[in-house]
Amino acid sequence: MLARRLFATRTAFAGLSKPAAGAGRRFESTVKVGESSSASERPPQQAPRKKRPIGGFRGGVVGFLLGVTTAGAFGFVYLIEEYQRATSLVLSSVDELERSSLKVKEYVKKIETVESDLAKVRENSATSQQVAQLKADWRKQSDILARDHLELKAHVWEIEQDVDTALGSSSSLKGGN
Repeated sequence: MLARRLFATRTAFAGLSKPAAGAGRRFESTVKVGESSSASERPPQQAPRKKRPIGGFRGGVVGFLLGVTTAGAFGFVYLIEEYQRATSLVLSSVDELERSSLKVKEYVKKIETVESDLAKVRENSATSQQVAQLKADWRKQSDILARDHLELKAHVWEIEQDVDTALGSSSSLKGGN
């Protein structure tokens, strides 16, 4: 439609530049006008098209459609860019969440190993009640040892006394002879 308008305006301006006298005639060679072929063979002359003025309503509708199309295109591009930004933000949040979840998993593994080590220590360690019992047993053994030591000392002293008396009596016997 636009091409027809441009072509129509071009032919209208081209018609103004030609001289008015030769505007309606065709150029023919040596053939005489009377000898020319029948009129039906001649191509009919085309009447110059009337230039239709673009009305205010049609121009307004075209302008409105052009504006809506342009605004829609810019809006669509803006929405696509916003969508890409939002998608990249979501992806970065997902990546950050994945990193933090991996850290949490590592912490959980460390806690589990510490808990298992603590359980082993609890199995191998004594309770305060067992320690108190051990202290009491040690004191008893210490007391028994001290008493046995004193008894042995007393026994050794008795033996020394017996040896001294035996030696003292034998030395008096030797000296008396």
